[in-house]
Amino acid sequence: MLKSALLSFTCCLLIGPYYSQCTNVGSTLVAPYSSNASDKGIMFDVSPTKTVIISCFEANLPALSVGNYEIYSKPGTYIGSEIKAENWQLVGSATSISSTGSNQGTALNIPVNLLIEAGQTYAFYITATETALPTGLLTTNNSGYTTISSNEDLAISGGIGVNYPFNTIKLNRSFNGTAHYSLGNILAVEFADFSVTKLNYSALLEWQTESEHNSNYFEIERSANGFDWESLFITQSAGESTSPVRYYEIDSNPLEKISYYRLTQYDLNGTKTILKVVSFDNEIEIADNEIHVSPNPVAEQVMVFGNKSERMNLTVLNSIGQDISDDLTIINHNSYSEVNFKDQPEGVFILKTKTNSQVLIKK
Repeated sequence: MLKSALLSFTCCLLIGPYYSQCTNVGSTLVAPYSSNASDKGIMFDVSPTKTVIISCFEANLPALSVGNYEIYSKPGTYIGSEIKAENWQLVGSATSISSTGSNQGTALNIPVNLLIEAGQTYAFYITATETALPTGLLTTNNSGYTTISSNEDLAISGGIGVNYPFNTIKLNRSFNGTAHYSLGNILAVEFADFSVTKLNYSALLEWQTESEHNSNYFEIERSANGFDWESLFITQSAGESTSPVRYYEIDSNPLEKISYYRLTQYDLNGTKTILKVVSFDNEIEIADNEIHVSPNPVAEQVMVFGNKSERMNLTVLNSIGQDISDDLTIINHNSYSEVNFKDQPEGVFILKTKTNSQVLIKK
């Protein structure tokens, strides 16, 4: 059995590629778009007969509305937890979602990526967040808890209207929307957790297994938007183990601001299983007159963090005091500047900003 919810996002804002990619891949289960009521938010249950990965949701939004939305989830049914915020985990949020029209599916642009094993039940709470605006979800009155829609893979059941946030419970309501999903795999390892924490200017990635059987290796990928992934690390697994094994990797050059890391396990026979996706906020708090340089020593690229005005006219001197700034590729971002030292010889350099300077070592 898995010891945690395998795939989760803490908070995210996605636009563009995710909208079309999520809604055009995998399988779907449609809960009928037959609204006769509306609610700020709605809770419902998803119960698969096969192991599935819920990718994202479309929902029935009021015509011409533009609003901000959140999705929450919890293991088990929503019944008994309707106004208990502590029982729920925020999956993600998105702003300025424009309705495609009433009784039509509007993609919520929030990646869910939650693996649910066959026989489990997970509850979801989809809600608009602006209490004063005419936003929310169009729903259907029902007489009580019932199966809203089902196929050979899963069923959607429930539900109930709930005002934001976890507030007044309204009458029984049926979710109008589409669940996008793909069939998942059962782990060959007993998985504990995967986490990412800030370590100076790096991201420390840690995970643990409780036991392993026929396991080959792990892969960690990184994404700026939750859909397009690049491979960062391949880590050999213990393979066979009946006791806990801890693993870690360090991303010494994490992306600016929010990024996502995905941990995947590969069996000896080539079968792969996505274990968990975590988000990482690389926002760095730096005083207006300070700079921070990472990594140092540098192999190819260095990031200079600090106020944009402090980083104006960034210059680089070599060990004999010559200004070599014109020989370097320097790219300025909102919160940092990126300097490429790939073609420079090993040695000592001086980075100078408006009021600061720092010694940098190239190895």
